[in-house]
Amino acid sequence: MTTNAGRACQSCLPSGPFNMGASQQRGVLMKTKSEGLFEGFLTTNNLPFKKIEVDTTPRPDYRVSVGGSEIIFELKELAEDENFGVIKDPAFPHIKSSSRTGGDHVRRRIESSKKQIQFGAKQGNPSILLIYNNIDPVFQDFGTEPMDFTAAMYGAYTILMNPETRTASDWFNGKDRMLQESKNTSFSAVGHLCDRGGKTTVILYENVFAKVKVPYSRLPACFDVRRIDVSTAP
Repeated sequence: MTTNAGRACQSCLPSGPFNMGASQQRGVLMKTKSEGLFEGFLTTNNLPFKKIEVDTTPRPDYRVSVGGSEIIFELKELAEDENFGVIKDPAFPHIKSSSRTGGDHVRRRIESSKKQIQFGAKQGNPSILLIYNNIDPVFQDFGTEPMDFTAAMYGAYTILMNPETRTASDWFNGKDRMLQESKNTSFSAVGHLCDRGGKTTVILYENVFAKVKVPYSRLPACFDVRRIDVSTAP
């Protein structure tokens, strides 16, 4: 079960090297699509940020000042998938189909961002992975629907059937959980960066096992927060 939380956006400008516009750290390097969107989102909502300099060891992308706290963000993109938009019959090229295993795209991005997220968590900062869907630019659903996030983080919603009594268990979170009490606790949350319909939004899915919690009560309402109730027993 998920619930929303947040309060009105407000400026919380600190002293120090935080930007209100384009990153000062990129130099001549081109921004990715997700970086441009995220920086625009932060600027629009008066949230100071700083681009973290690239180093020889993996580092996350941004430090963001939110409600008096500093939050670390790592951005990942879904770039391509051979199973998206497949034309099965050349005689009908306008008919396309797509297939995926629920949660797999999010699982892979969690796996590939561990070191970057650990960088922030070791400093005592809430650290969040944001995923942008560049595979499905129109709907941005393929691999990043809400059920993909919950399935990847906590396991797909599952029920067990008893063939003898013909009764079913309650819903619970099943296998392939990337976030557990003793696994990937550096992730404070995993989120979806989206610009569907020309409007940039950020949805955050809480990691209930995080060792460094996001200060949800101080987050402005521009962050759509999904608090999670996890049940791993049928």
